Amino acid sequence: MRILIKGGVWKNTEDEILKAAVMKYGLNQWSRISSLLVRKSAKQCKARWYEWLDPAIKKTEWTREEDEKLLHLAKLMPTQWRTIAPIVGRTPTQCLERYEKLLDMAAGKEGGYDARDDPRRLRPGEIDPHPEAKPARPDPVDMDEDEKEMLSEARARLANTRGKKAKRKAREKQLEEARRLAALQKKRELKAAGIDVREKIKKRGVDYSREVAFERRPAAGFFDVAEEDKITREIQEHFRPVTKEELEGKKRKDIEADLMKNDMQKAKMNERKNVPAAVARAMAANEAQMSVRRGKMMLPAPQVSDAELEMIARQGAGTMDVDGLEGGSEATRALIGDYATPARFATPMQTPARTPAVAGGVNKIIQDAQNLARLQAGQTPLLGGENPELHPSDFSGVVPRVAANATPNPLAAAAAAAAAAGGGSGPTPAYGGGSGSGRSIAGIAPTPGRGGLPLAPGATPTPMRDALGLNDKDAMIYEAATRQEEKLRASLARNELRSGLGQLPAPKNEYQIAVPDLPEGVSVDDGDELMGGFIEDAAERDAKLKAARAAVVEADLKRRSQALQRNLPRPVALDMLPSIRTDSELVGLGVVELAEELVNREVLALLHHDATTYPLGDGQKTAMGGGGGQAAANRLERFSDKELKASSELLNQEIAAIRSFMGHESTPTEEYASTWETLIRDIVFVPSQQRYMRGAALPVSDRAAALQADFEGVRKEMEREAKRAAKLEQKVGVVSGGLMTRQQRLSGEVEGTMKELVAAEIELKCFQALHEQEQRAAPDRMEAFHALVAAQAKKESELQERYRDAVLAKDMAAGGNGLGAGQAQAAVS
Repeated sequence: MRILIKGGVWKNTEDEILKAAVMKYGLNQWSRISSLLVRKSAKQCKARWYEWLDPAIKKTEWTREEDEKLLHLAKLMPTQWRTIAPIVGRTPTQCLERYEKLLDMAAGKEGGYDARDDPRRLRPGEIDPHPEAKPARPDPVDMDEDEKEMLSEARARLANTRGKKAKRKAREKQLEEARRLAALQKKRELKAAGIDVREKIKKRGVDYSREVAFERRPAAGFFDVAEEDKITREIQEHFRPVTKEELEGKKRKDIEADLMKNDMQKAKMNERKNVPAAVARAMAANEAQMSVRRGKMMLPAPQVSDAELEMIARQGAGTMDVDGLEGGSEATRALIGDYATPARFATPMQTPARTPAVAGGVNKIIQDAQNLARLQAGQTPLLGGENPELHPSDFSGVVPRVAANATPNPLAAAAAAAAAAGGGSGPTPAYGGGSGSGRSIAGIAPTPGRGGLPLAPGATPTPMRDALGLNDKDAMIYEAATRQEEKLRASLARNELRSGLGQLPAPKNEYQIAVPDLPEGVSVDDGDELMGGFIEDAAERDAKLKAARAAVVEADLKRRSQALQRNLPRPVALDMLPSIRTDSELVGLGVVELAEELVNREVLALLHHDATTYPLGDGQKTAMGGGGGQAAANRLERFSDKELKASSELLNQEIAAIRSFMGHESTPTEEYASTWETLIRDIVFVPSQQRYMRGAALPVSDRAAALQADFEGVRKEMEREAKRAAKLEQKVGVVSGGLMTRQQRLSGEVEGTMKELVAAEIELKCFQALHEQEQRAAPDRMEAFHALVAAQAKKESELQERYRDAVLAKDMAAGGNGLGAGQAQAAVS
């Protein structure tokens, strides 16, 4: 049995049958169409029509505009080929294949893209996964029997015009014509008899010109409405419906069509009346159509400004006078080429007559394809990493921006080609012409031309300013076929080099040194620094300035007080500090008291200075007080680092001496901390005096007031924290209210599910117990049933025996002969 799998390559015969079937059955009956093709399904027939056979499909080469539009839409709508296809004007399969081809071209640009190495290209023996978009295979000369049968059947079915449907349509058409003729004959006979019959046109639905749709007439009332009916009839007699065209007037399209129609009629009339004038007008119109309209010249922006041209001209003038300026000898002038002749006076064919037709700018299609390939090859944002480097592109709209074609720049194009080919510096390319062989060292070289061998791929033509002939044009276009030829060429080059070097003049070992003149007011050392020094880099200069500023800030930080350096707490209000004594009061004081007073003055000055220069974190100025504290802050002395270091050493020595004298050298840290805590707890705030004092020296009333003030402060802090906690609780309630509701709902669902689970487990255990009981009781019941069945069978056999005996006795009594007994026995048996 032969198994036929539908599909495969489309043949020319199948395409022709499909096109004929579409012409007959339309684009909706694909099952009926596929019945004509043995090897194709309905889905494959539909795909073949919409991918290849549809006359609206564009099968020409892709243009640059279509490529740009395809890549631009692929960025906006990735993988949405059925949406992109109508915009581009191609099929989805064509768009996908072209997109993949552009990506391959962009990825293999450096290595050279070759369509024959396409991995999607089918190899011998492979099956095409999408044959609907490929050209049809030509028909063989000797077709198979299956194909001939399919072709004859399709020809017969498509040519069948006498089928059931066609006969029914023809019969209906004849009946309709017979009815029409009968009605016409009837009307003629009635009209001849004097009876005029109006043809009644039947309309389906509501006739809006004669009646109101869904009108509900009111019931007759108690009042007469004859006058209103009369007014209504009069209004209806004078009413004429107006169409929309009459209200809006004629459209411009209709007016233009009428004018064109009138012009054509007038032209035809003039042609009939005056034929020579009509011929002359037609000839003039044809000549006007043949005239070419000049397009807008698109020139690129100038690459060299006027100032740069002037600078180049000055440099050329300076190069021409180099011999006179330097005063070189004949040997030196022999090593310098003569470029005094301008390019416009050079040998013909040296300078091209016009800009070469080379591709200018960059290839936007390749750039967009490279961007899409890099985006596809990149990692997802979840994995992290660097983003791929993309070429700049335009996202201003759905359609890519159309760039004006500018005159190409041959120099930029040649440089880009050389960079792409070599990737760096290489040997000087060839001239591209000429038939001379050797290179010239002494300045004698053949005139380069452009009619010789072609340039190598990616090579940039050597400029004309090569009077020394240092560039060998044959070296760049020569390709050694064998190793012997390459060795021969190398030996010839060495011989030419030796001969050229041998023609050089002998060295004279004469040198001329020109000492530059220094500006006025600058010494030799300064001049050496100016001439031999270097300009400091801006980044290094900024780094040095930043380091200097940081050093200044660090030094200023070290000069601050220890309270600021250690970030210790400072007094908020300075008006409660003790006042300092005047100079007259210091006269009668002792040495210790005088020293304490001076220390107090310095402490007050430091406090006022810190409060003024470095205020607290809230940015508010500290309340000033303490007598002459502000004046002391203003006249705070500034000491050098050396003096501060010496004072710090003196203080450390004094502290060590005092600790040694008092025996506190080996005081443990725990004891120091406990003593400090005891002293801190003894200091309380006295509200009556608005200052902190030691609690041991206070009376009971002040101590109670201090505790009361401390309690009030703690209570206010508690209230403030309670309000803050209430706000936070409210915020938490708002945030977690929905979650709590959901948790309650889910908890209820979980409880219900658990109850159902427990009930199901109970039912399972019950059924398992019943199953075990049935397993134990089933054999006993089966034995009891078997015993009942056996007893019933035994009873039935006994009754059959009794019945047989009764029948025999009856027959013997009735007949009394052996025949009757035999018949009875046979009947019983």
